[in-house]
Amino acid sequence: MIIGLFIHLLVIYITLNCYRITCRLIIPNYIKSFPENVNTGYSIPVLLQKNMKKGVLILLVSFTAIAASAQDCFFARVYTSDVIAKGRIDLEFWHNSRIGHAGQYYHAQDQRMELEFGLGKNLQTSVYFNRYQERYSESANGTSVSNEIGFSNEWKWKLSDPSANRLGFALYGEWGVKGGDELELETKLIFDKNIGKSLLAFNVATEYETEFSWANNKTATSWAAPTKLIFGYQYLAKPSLGIGFEVLNHNDITKDNGWENSILSAGPTVAFRKNKWFAILNYLPQITNLRKTSTAPFSKVLDTHERMQAGFIVGISL
Repeated sequence: MIIGLFIHLLVIYITLNCYRITCRLIIPNYIKSFPENVNTGYSIPVLLQKNMKKGVLILLVSFTAIAASAQDCFFARVYTSDVIAKGRIDLEFWHNSRIGHAGQYYHAQDQRMELEFGLGKNLQTSVYFNRYQERYSESANGTSVSNEIGFSNEWKWKLSDPSANRLGFALYGEWGVKGGDELELETKLIFDKNIGKSLLAFNVATEYETEFSWANNKTATSWAAPTKLIFGYQYLAKPSLGIGFEVLNHNDITKDNGWENSILSAGPTVAFRKNKWFAILNYLPQITNLRKTSTAPFSKVLDTHERMQAGFIVGISL
């Protein structure tokens, strides 16, 4: 009862935060170049902002008022082969904090608002609105902040079931844009298995990131292809409570330096689940660097990666 009330309050907070972000960042940037309307005495941006803000608020509040079961998410970072039923729509909010660089104050927040659609025939798709913020120190006094927004679209196709078959298996693909100068493509091989009250899942994920810049009066590009091996274990202590851990092996591969590092992180995951919502919490500290190179010569990589990550996911069905 108390946990359920907390989740509903958290969803309301997330909704209001999304409304604030939309009204302060997205709407003004979209309509700031419109001319003044001489008939009304108002500029078109003012009129649009009034109407769009009302529409966004009504839409987001309606999301928080509707709830049903949401069943396809069990971990914070590892994907399972499950897909939602045809015709169902899930709303999920993802937050991940990345904290701590060597010799520098650093706190990044990655946030995603997801709408997930069940298409039938073991297929589902999702659309994401993504927000990225970094706060970091550049001197002995004060910090700087950078913000970016992005959009992405994922597809998941389930080919075998983790309970009915020897092994669950699904194919996953996602494409997205970030900040107007970066294109991202990601693929995953998803394996999982249910054994009694235990769930085991393993992902092989490869990303291809292309970033565009302007140099010498022409467009220049650079690319990176990070590869991740992710394992998760969860024990269902109760139908509504899962306790386990996740292990992430992150490998940076870049155009200039090749295979730069192999970072191992691991930490606990707790999942709460009821008929009308789910919530997942995860803590993931960096443990060691398995591949030392001239780019990453130390036992931990703390210039481009963080000491620890902490995240949560909250989901409801519409």
